[in-house]
Amino acid sequence: MVSNQRSAKPVCKKFPFQRRIFTISFLFFFMLASVLFAQDISKNTADSLKQQLLQLQEQINRLEQKQAQTELEQLKQQAWQQATSTAEKPEQKNFKSGQRSLQAWNPERSVTGDAYLQGILNEDGFTESHRSGAYFRVIGLHIQSNLDPFSLTKIALEVTPEGIELGEAYVTWPNALKNISLTAGKFRQQFGVLNRWHAHGLDQFEFPLALTTILGEEGLNQIGLSAEWLMPAWSAHASALTMQITNGQNDHLFAGSLFSFPAVLTHLKNYYDLNPAAYLEIGITGMVGENNLRGFQDGQRIDEKQRLTRLAGLDVTLLWEPLNKTHYHSFLWRSELYYADKQLPLNQNISALCGYSYAEFRFNEWLHAGLRLDYTQPFTIDNDGKYIYQVVPYITWWQSHWVRLRLQYNYSDGNVPLQTRHLIRLQLTWAAGPHKHERY
Repeated sequence: MVSNQRSAKPVCKKFPFQRRIFTISFLFFFMLASVLFAQDISKNTADSLKQQLLQLQEQINRLEQKQAQTELEQLKQQAWQQATSTAEKPEQKNFKSGQRSLQAWNPERSVTGDAYLQGILNEDGFTESHRSGAYFRVIGLHIQSNLDPFSLTKIALEVTPEGIELGEAYVTWPNALKNISLTAGKFRQQFGVLNRWHAHGLDQFEFPLALTTILGEEGLNQIGLSAEWLMPAWSAHASALTMQITNGQNDHLFAGSLFSFPAVLTHLKNYYDLNPAAYLEIGITGMVGENNLRGFQDGQRIDEKQRLTRLAGLDVTLLWEPLNKTHYHSFLWRSELYYADKQLPLNQNISALCGYSYAEFRFNEWLHAGLRLDYTQPFTIDNDGKYIYQVVPYITWWQSHWVRLRLQYNYSDGNVPLQTRHLIRLQLTWAAGPHKHERY
């Protein structure tokens, strides 16, 4: 019996030991899960507290800003009340003047000068009408003034070695009707682009050969009425229609000083913005007038059968000016094409086609250089197959906005007799007054 009891004792002690191991393992995993769960809870709690703190800080900032704004408004109001209560009322004064014309009402006056040196490079050195030497071309007196709130006037007088001549004198109503301006008086007409300009404002020394051949040496400068309508932008970014009715004073094209029915001109201009640095302008011109003579000449009455002069023109201008550098760099290309058909007695007529094109580049604020090409048929009958052309390189230096020097060379050739083939000029132009070198 003793031996049986001893063999059963180890069995009784083994079960409590395994239970302890199981209990310890369970407690270990329970504690580990509790720690991990506690960490998750603490992390979520920390994030929530951080978010609440940020919201509280934003509310505090808004309250501080509102409080500061309220205090500032109160200070401004107190300062204004104090200033208005202590300010002295200004003493009233009466101003009297016996003048009939105040200096501020005087018209704006500008003076332009144009002189040049000329060299004839032909073999004989001169022709009957062209000689080498120094010449004075014109002094221009330009007057401009607002007449009243509705109109303004511009007057241009030209003083030359031959005498004094009226260049332009007209009154303009800028807003006579909605988008319509009216002009009455003597003015250079809107045939293309360059005919409107004065000689001192040209990009070259003279008007292109094509223009003077078709329109005459002085161009179209007549007396009458002009209306310009700023049209709705249909096919272009901007469009303008000009209609002019004038006397036919240009004896190169019309009846001249004798009576004739008015000449009518229409010019349509379309403007296109190609990009922020470049634009394109295209114009079309048509004109018709009588050239038959009516009136009295040398005491005799003249009443010729009606003869018409028809004119047409096309002008194109492209200008590139880089942004923020418009005063330092630019490229200009301008071309015009003219056609004239003038009926003459005995069923004869003159038909001529002419044109010019030039390009100019600005190297810096003061230096410009360009090249112009001219082509024209002579303005005579039986001119088929006859032509004249010119090549005109030039360089312009602006000493300032008031003084300009230009060196230009003209080479002329063709299959008709010419007075001068090689011509070089050094031009000096200057301006005094508010308008400087305005072109019109």
